[in-house]
Amino acid sequence: MWLAGWLSESEKQPQGDVKINIIRPATEVHIKKYSPQSCILVHETPDIYRRVVEPYISAFPPERVKWVTEILEGRKEQSKILFSSPEFIMLPDLKWDLHTLSSLYLVVIVRDSTIRSLRDLRGSHIPLLKTIRREASAVAQSRWGIQQGGLRMFIHYQPSYYHFHVHIVNSNYEAGMGMNVGQAHLLDDVISLLELDPGIMDRRTLTYGLGEQHGLYQALQAAQE
Repeated sequence: MWLAGWLSESEKQPQGDVKINIIRPATEVHIKKYSPQSCILVHETPDIYRRVVEPYISAFPPERVKWVTEILEGRKEQSKILFSSPEFIMLPDLKWDLHTLSSLYLVVIVRDSTIRSLRDLRGSHIPLLKTIRREASAVAQSRWGIQQGGLRMFIHYQPSYYHFHVHIVNSNYEAGMGMNVGQAHLLDDVISLLELDPGIMDRRTLTYGLGEQHGLYQALQAAQE
């Protein structure tokens, strides 16, 4: 959850002077994720994915995505949902303060749990991805008046959790590390690549930065040699 905070009594802003994010319980994984760390660029070939990354994803503890399941099954965050369909839901990301339009940040969570990451996307998922793009634009326009071209939609790789989701932000918003080249893949580009080659995500080499606190760091560093 998050809280708004005010640094003084005078000229209070409705969104607060600061935004405080709270993670509870904060696991060792959370602490590592938000700790300062150096990064290396890795080249994840299809072979490295099958030997190193895919087993890591398959061994990912189900408890790490329990919060996703609870939202999808209607047990939590239901009042925040902006759009819901049999394929996905859309709601504000915790990074957004719900007030500042220039930093608008939404997330789409797909219901199909077999899609864990970018690597699992195939040509058969193109209709799903196009529907996400269309509905995100419709919600942004109807609720906040954001016109065509006013949104940046992207997919993280590596993602912070292995249940497929799409990030949607104001096109003017700069969100730091999460939008770095390599980690953030534009939804439009992913759709275009799948239209050219339905199996490209399984066969391409992905190059991205990986922090030294990531669970894959040592294994992927060794695999580069």
